[in-house]
Amino acid sequence: MLDRKLARDLVQSRGLLLAIVSIMTLGIGLFVGMQSTYRSLSGAKQRYYADCRVADFWIDLKKLPLAEVEAVRQIEGIRQLQPRIQFPATVDLDNRVKPLNGLVIAMPERRQPVLNDILMVRGSYFTGRRDNEVVINDKFAAANRISPGDWIHLLMNDRRQQFFVVGTAISAEFTYLLGPGALTPDPENFGVFYVPQRFAEEAYDFSGAANQLVGAVAPGTNLDRLLDDIERQLSSYGVFSATPLKDYTSNYYISNEISQLSNFATFLPSVFLAVAALVLNVLMTRLARQQRTIVGAFKAIGYSDWALFAHFLKYGAAVGIAGAIGGSILGILLAQGMTSQYQMLFQFPDLHADFFLATHLTGLAVSLSCAILGSLYGARSMLILKPVEAMRSEPPKHAGRIWLERLPWFWNRLSSPWRAALRGMVRNRVRTAVAIFASMTGASILVAGLMMFEATDYFIRVQFEEIVRSDIDLSFKDVVDRSAITELQRLPGADLIEPTFSVACTLENGSHSRRSAVMGITPGANLTSPRDQQGRRIVVPDVGLMLDRQLAAILGVGRGDLLVLRPVQGDQTPLTVPVTQLCDGMFGLSCYADIRYLNKLRGEEFAASGAQLKINPAPGEIDQLYRELKRMPAIESVNARIDMIANMRQTFVQGQLVMIFSIILFAGIIFFGSVLNATLINLAEREREAATLGALGYTRWEIGAMFLRESMLANVIGTLLGFPLGYELVVLMTYTIDKDLIRFPVVTAAWIYWAGSVASISFALAAHAVVQRQINKMNLIEALQVKE
Repeated sequence: MLDRKLARDLVQSRGLLLAIVSIMTLGIGLFVGMQSTYRSLSGAKQRYYADCRVADFWIDLKKLPLAEVEAVRQIEGIRQLQPRIQFPATVDLDNRVKPLNGLVIAMPERRQPVLNDILMVRGSYFTGRRDNEVVINDKFAAANRISPGDWIHLLMNDRRQQFFVVGTAISAEFTYLLGPGALTPDPENFGVFYVPQRFAEEAYDFSGAANQLVGAVAPGTNLDRLLDDIERQLSSYGVFSATPLKDYTSNYYISNEISQLSNFATFLPSVFLAVAALVLNVLMTRLARQQRTIVGAFKAIGYSDWALFAHFLKYGAAVGIAGAIGGSILGILLAQGMTSQYQMLFQFPDLHADFFLATHLTGLAVSLSCAILGSLYGARSMLILKPVEAMRSEPPKHAGRIWLERLPWFWNRLSSPWRAALRGMVRNRVRTAVAIFASMTGASILVAGLMMFEATDYFIRVQFEEIVRSDIDLSFKDVVDRSAITELQRLPGADLIEPTFSVACTLENGSHSRRSAVMGITPGANLTSPRDQQGRRIVVPDVGLMLDRQLAAILGVGRGDLLVLRPVQGDQTPLTVPVTQLCDGMFGLSCYADIRYLNKLRGEEFAASGAQLKINPAPGEIDQLYRELKRMPAIESVNARIDMIANMRQTFVQGQLVMIFSIILFAGIIFFGSVLNATLINLAEREREAATLGALGYTRWEIGAMFLRESMLANVIGTLLGFPLGYELVVLMTYTIDKDLIRFPVVTAAWIYWAGSVASISFALAAHAVVQRQINKMNLIEALQVKE
C-alpha cells in the first residue's frame, strides 16, 4: 500500500521533482563524464608512454663524443641511456611561402626498440633505399597535405636538403607538440622530422657524436641527484639543460591537464549535488507536513514508525535513482565530447571514451546518498509525531511581527504585496536560505567562468602583444655582429629590427639556483618592454639584471642583491652580477639585461643571437620578406608570432566559447531549478491564501507578482552574494596553476557582473513563467474549500 502511495505521490509531484532531478542529473553527469574522461586520458597516456618507451630524462649538450657515453652509463641508477642527434630546422614547402619551424631527430636506420620511439600512422619506417628518407609528425603532414611519396625540403646546417617522405608517425615524446614560444599546438607551422642516423651525422658533422642524451632510470632512483651527477661529469661538454620527465614540456602540459581534470571532477559535481540535497530537503519537509494527517492515520491502523520512515526515504531514493540514470546518460555524452576535444589538442593513438562500470556505480551511490541525506529531516519529522496528534491538522504557525516591522521608517514605505513577500521570506527561513544559497552558487559559477574568459584575453593581450610586441622573431645558428643586423634592416617589409642576445646560464644565490637564460635587449627597446605590477613600462637598467618577480622569489633575491651567473656554453667562468630591477610578466621566468652590458660580461664588442622584427602588414610585403628569410643561411629558425598569436586566440576562443556555453547552462539549471522548486512549494503551502486574494478581486497576474517578488528578492540577494564568491573562486583557481610557467591574472570587468545579473534574472523569470501558468490554471473555488 505504501509503495502504491509512493507511486501516486511521485506522479503528483513530478513538476517539483523534475527541477531537483535536473540539478542532480547535471551533478552526476559532470562526475561521471569528468571521471570517465580522467580515467580514459590517464589510461591512454600510460599505454602511449609504455608503447613508445618514454624517457625519464633529457640532457641537451653542445657536442658529446660517443666514447663518453659509456662512462655515463656506469652511474648508479641509470637503467638505459641513449645518445641521439637533435637540431632545429627550417621547413621549406613548395606550397607555403612562409618558412616553417621544425625539429629534426635522428633515428636508427633499421627499426629497433629505442627510447622515445615512434608509432607509424601512414606509410612505413625507413626503407634503406635512399639516404634522404624522412618520417614526419602526422599532424604536421595532415595540416600541410603531405603524404608518403611526396618530396619536401629542409634547411639544415646552411644547406637545403631534399627528403623523400616514407611515412607519418606520432610519438609520446610530443603528445602536446609546441613550437618555439607557443602555448598551444600549431601543427600547420611546426612539425617533427625523423631522419636516419647516418644522414644526420653527415648533415650536421656529428660523426661519432651526439648533442642529446635520453635515459631511463631504475625504480626508486633519486632523479634530481642523478641529473646533478651527470651534469658534473659532462660539464666540460657544455650542458645546456637537464630535464626530468615531470618538467618536460609535453608531459608537463598533459599531466597538468589530467591533474586539473581530476580536481574539477570532484569539486564541480559536489556543488550541484549540495544544491540538489538542500532543495530536496525543503521539498521533503513540505511533503511531510502536507501528509501529516495521512501519516497519523497510517500510524493509527498499525503501521510502524520505521515503515513510514522508510517510505519517505524511498521518495528521496527515487529522486536519487532518477538523477543517477539521467546523470549516467549525460556523463557518457559528456565523456565522448571531452575526449574528442582532447584528441584534437593532444596526439594519442587510442584515446576514446571508455565505459567504466565502477564510475557509474559510484555515481549511483553518490546520487542515492545525497538524495537520502536530503530526505532525512523530512522523514524524521514523521517519527516524532503521536498518532492522535498527527491525525489533527497542523496548527497555524505563529504569525507575530517580523524583525523588519520594528523598522517603521522602512516598513511603512512598503506596499502590501512587498510586506507579504518579506513576511513569507522571514517566516520560512530555511526555504529562503536554501533559495539564496542556490542562487549564490549559480552566480559564483557564472562569474568565475566569465572572469576566466576575461583573464585569458587579458593574458594574451598583455603578455604576447604588449610586453613582447614583435611580429617575427629570428634566431641565428651562431652569434652575429653588427653587419648581420644591418643586412636584416634592408629586408623588404621590415619596419623595425631590434637585436637580442641570449645567454643560457644557471643563476645561483647560495643554495638557491635556477637554470635560465638572460636576454639582452637594446636600451629603450620597443619590441620587448617589461612591465611592473601596475602594468607600466620599465626601462632595462644599464648595469645588472632585471628579474621577473617570480624568478626572484625562487632565487630568494631582491633589488640590490648579488647573483652568481654561470654560463653553460663558451667561457663558463662564473660571474657575480647585481639585481637592479624587478619586473612582472605572466609567462615563463624572464631575465633581462642591457645588450651592451651582457656583451661586455661575455667579452664581446657586439654580438646578437637573434632579432625581433616589426613588419609592414601591406599585402605582398610579408611574402617577399619570407622569401628573403629562406635565402639567409645564418638563420636557424623563424618564429612568426603574428601567426602564433592568431592560432592561440583561435584555440583559446573556441575552448572559451564552449566553456561559456557550459557555465551558462550549468548556472541556468541551478537558477531555474531552485527558483521553480521554491516557488511551487510556496504556492502549494499558500494555495488558500492565493485563492482568497483571487476572491477579493486580485487578478491572476497580481497574485503571481506576489510570489515573484519573494522568489526574485531571494534570487537577487543570492546573486549579489555570489559575485564576490565567484571572484574568490578564481583567486583559488589561480593558486592551483604552476606559477613557474604561467601567472594567470585575476581580472574582472563590469560586463561580467551585468551579464551575471541579466542571466540570473532571466532564468528566474523563466522559472516564474511556469509558476504563473500554474496560478492561471488554479481552481479558486476548490482551493478555498477546507479539506477535512
